[in-house]
Amino acid sequence: MFHGSRSNQEEPLFINLTPMIDVILTLLIFFMTASKLYDWEEQKLDVAVPQVGSARPLTQLPDDVVLTVDATGQIAYNGDVMDAAELKKRLITARENFPEQGVVIRADGRATHQKVADVMSACNAAGIGKIMFSVRETGGEVTAPPAGK
Repeated sequence: MFHGSRSNQEEPLFINLTPMIDVILTLLIFFMTASKLYDWEEQKLDVAVPQVGSARPLTQLPDDVVLTVDATGQIAYNGDVMDAAELKKRLITARENFPEQGVVIRADGRATHQKVADVMSACNAAGIGKIMFSVRETGGEVTAPPAGK
């Protein structure tokens, strides 16, 4: 067999860094130039921006309303216990004040499904579509109860 005149020693690997350095320098120059162009655009209009001691938005986003349903079926709106009719009125008022109002439903695991459905129905009647449920992670695999229970 003919193995050729090549020796058994391999040449060491060499990575040529020159093209990578060229690309990095080109990107650096591009971003430096682009940032300077952006500054020039803002200086076309001579505007003296007023200064204030403290600034914040004119209107603050409201917190999500927390609706609690306990094991006995009592409904609470941010801690105030009320019936479903009063809940619906308060949710309508909240929605009128802020169209993107959200709701967090904290239902006891022992509460009836009907009570939770009543709360969801009140949210729907008020026009609130952002509904979240407060849950706690079990830390294990979720299993269904045995049939017949």
